[in-house]
Amino acid sequence: MAMGYPKKWKTMKFEREKPAPLKFGADGKFKILHITDIHCVEPEMDDDENRAIPESRNIETINVIEKLVEKTNPDLVVFGGDNVSGYWEEFTYDLMQNTIKRITAPIRERNIPHCVVFGNHDGEVGFHTEFQMMQYMEYANCRSNLNDADVYGCGNCCVTIQHSDSDKDAFAIWLMDSNDYERNSKGDICYDHVHDDQIQWYENRAAELKAANGGEPLPAILFQHIPVQQELYGYKEAAADDEYTFERDGNYYKLGHKILEGRVRETPCPPNMEKDYSKQFESWKKTGDIFAAFFGHDHVNDFRMNIDGIDLYQTLGAGYFTYGKEHGGRLIVLDEDNPRKLYTESIEIERITDTEGV
Repeated sequence: MAMGYPKKWKTMKFEREKPAPLKFGADGKFKILHITDIHCVEPEMDDDENRAIPESRNIETINVIEKLVEKTNPDLVVFGGDNVSGYWEEFTYDLMQNTIKRITAPIRERNIPHCVVFGNHDGEVGFHTEFQMMQYMEYANCRSNLNDADVYGCGNCCVTIQHSDSDKDAFAIWLMDSNDYERNSKGDICYDHVHDDQIQWYENRAAELKAANGGEPLPAILFQHIPVQQELYGYKEAAADDEYTFERDGNYYKLGHKILEGRVRETPCPPNMEKDYSKQFESWKKTGDIFAAFFGHDHVNDFRMNIDGIDLYQTLGAGYFTYGKEHGGRLIVLDEDNPRKLYTESIEIERITDTEGV
């Protein structure tokens, strides 16, 4: 977990040539590809007796990434967490490096900028996310870093997009580490959350961007792996054939907020519901910059809901080394002339192999 990482890693500085700033295009658009829950491993680590199955899982996973990049031609790729299946004990440092190189290859080969957030599984067995971030940062066009400030987690940073015709910031992209696990009062393992010092850093940095933007909040979107608790507020029992239902322990439920588009194919999995972790979402409302947030974690959900004026999106998982029939990602198109209104599309990629069990 993040609190156990060597302190020197969180404050280490890297001398890298600064890449060109991100800018809106001449057409006033900026395209982002969100790829999450890749869950990649080396095929040789899979213990399935039928060796064709892990090889096919690998082929299908990389094909999803390749096809998404080809279809969207993005200006930025955001890896949304659980990028590798960090719970595989067979990982070595070499295998971890090779896995990260494999999932980033379609982006590196095209020299597309990328950013990274981590999920609950990336560093689960002990390969610290700081070590993993260093591998992503070896790519010169990586726009993420270990942390913009000394706060909990890894990869908390803010990336800005400049106006098409000037070097003035027009838009902000927040990348937050939603961390991994904590225990509830019964001792059971639950999903963690964005911590208070991370929220304070966000508010402080957003205030700086606001001041530089003439006193107006700089329009922004946010990426993190684990969704906010508000997604699961107020769900109620429903009939099995009702639209937008999910199943839990043999019963069917509907979310308390209206689903505006997409599908609910499984129970949303926010942080430990025993505690009140509403502070992060309330901070967005108070600060006034974030109007949309994008999450992974729920592999087969791709819905949108709106809570108090903020759109919350789930993006399909990309990888075949874990559960889920649907695999894909999400295109997000920002508009310089209308920065608080975006276009987004959930994209599913079809299988290319016919191996049974994939």
